[in-house]
Amino acid sequence: MSTAARWSPAAGIVFVILWIIAFAITGSSPDSGDSNAKILAYYADSGHRTRDIAGLFLVLAAALFFVWFLASLRSRLAAAEGGVGTLTASAFGAGLVSATLWFAGISTFVAPSFARADTSKFVLDPATYRLINDLGYTLWFGGTTIAAVTVVATALLSLRTGLLPKWLAWLSFLVAATLLFAFMFIPILIFLGWVLVVSAVLVWKGASEPAYTPVAA
Repeated sequence: MSTAARWSPAAGIVFVILWIIAFAITGSSPDSGDSNAKILAYYADSGHRTRDIAGLFLVLAAALFFVWFLASLRSRLAAAEGGVGTLTASAFGAGLVSATLWFAGISTFVAPSFARADTSKFVLDPATYRLINDLGYTLWFGGTTIAAVTVVATALLSLRTGLLPKWLAWLSFLVAATLLFAFMFIPILIFLGWVLVVSAVLVWKGASEPAYTPVAA
């Protein structure tokens, strides 16, 4: 295994770190249920707008590393499956859809800050803010829910081939179950933890190059 192929799964670790930083710097944005005064005061602050925009670019960078992680995962899954079969294609495809929805959702969240930074003529209407905020949240948790397909497909193929340790494969099903409740905040953190562990395991297995049994054609 080449050095690049061995270390490619580490892109998942960078993905997790970037998301955590994005959460940390943008966590104070107002909710849809907040008062008109609080919403308007938040976006009147240039510091808040700058943090929102910075958070968007962090999520964009995270998406790039997530695609890199998915490509590495796809390579390992395909080798285990004996070619790009249903499970490999499902894991990779669902991951790409998730990345797209996440960025679309965060872009929607940040739209008021971008609009205000672009022109002083922009006047934020709190009712409109609540509409786009809820739309952004729907896109965001939709992406997290679809990521369950990536987790399940990886777990199923790992149980059949030993790509991931059995304990991690079985734990992955529990992770996937939590993603069905992604409208709450905690499941995305659980998914980030899963990516972190899987990335570390794949890097380690790439270093030791353990044998696993490809699925028979």
